[in-house]
Amino acid sequence: MVPRPAPADIVRLVTAGVSRLVSGDLAPDERERQLDALAGLYGERTDVRHPFAPSGDQPLRTRAELRQHFAGSAERAAGVWSFAPTDMVVHQTADPEVVVAEFAYVGTADRGEFAVPCVFVVRVRDGQIVESRDYGDHVGFARAFGRLEPLARALLDDAGPAPVRPTKAQLSRGLALRMHAAFNALDLPAVDEIFAADFYSHPLQSRGPGMVKERWLAMRAAAPELRTKVVGLIAEDDRAVIRSLLTDKTGELIEIIRVADGRIAELWGARTGPVVP
Repeated sequence: MVPRPAPADIVRLVTAGVSRLVSGDLAPDERERQLDALAGLYGERTDVRHPFAPSGDQPLRTRAELRQHFAGSAERAAGVWSFAPTDMVVHQTADPEVVVAEFAYVGTADRGEFAVPCVFVVRVRDGQIVESRDYGDHVGFARAFGRLEPLARALLDDAGPAPVRPTKAQLSRGLALRMHAAFNALDLPAVDEIFAADFYSHPLQSRGPGMVKERWLAMRAAAPELRTKVVGLIAEDDRAVIRSLLTDKTGELIEIIRVADGRIAELWGARTGPVVP
């Protein structure tokens, strides 16, 4: 009986087979035989993953999927003259089925010489790989194979369309609503995010977010149940006009805000009904 290859030998056979497939300039029938030989080093059912894959890891679950993967890798390596594993060190683990292989693929391509580091964590059972975690520098491979631009385009496509920036009117409207929501919740930390550092209140003839906090605290102390309900809002460019009712039924507010650099910079306002001291 011919002894089965050790796990370390299986890993070396895989990397040597990939090397021949990528840079061997094989005839079509030789290429098919090499693909069969590579796929045959794996079990019929596998769990092979590439955790560092830029577009996300897609597990390879069968020998057929692995054969297709190797075929695609060879096609993506056009322009590579030489490609070989080097400086391989295989570490045994406490589990006799599992080895850790450290090495680098080195070679020469149209863009020059390259060296791409890899670490494979492989489980071999009955002479075939049934599980593997292949950690490779995928950006390094793309650079070596002249495929950085297609990779960048693919990543941009995966990211989806660029976020749409809100218009000035949308920003003004959002800040107006957020101002009233923060007042109703007495969310004092939000004041620094809503109002500009040099914010100016024309009714109070005062400046700064600190003044806003003091005013809100005074109003809440005088009328603990006081809240506002926005019933009308018109926003255009960097300004918004807000009409709100006071929930204690003492009147209503008409306010105009001006927005600059994403925060409320100025406020004008008038109130009907009694004024809280």
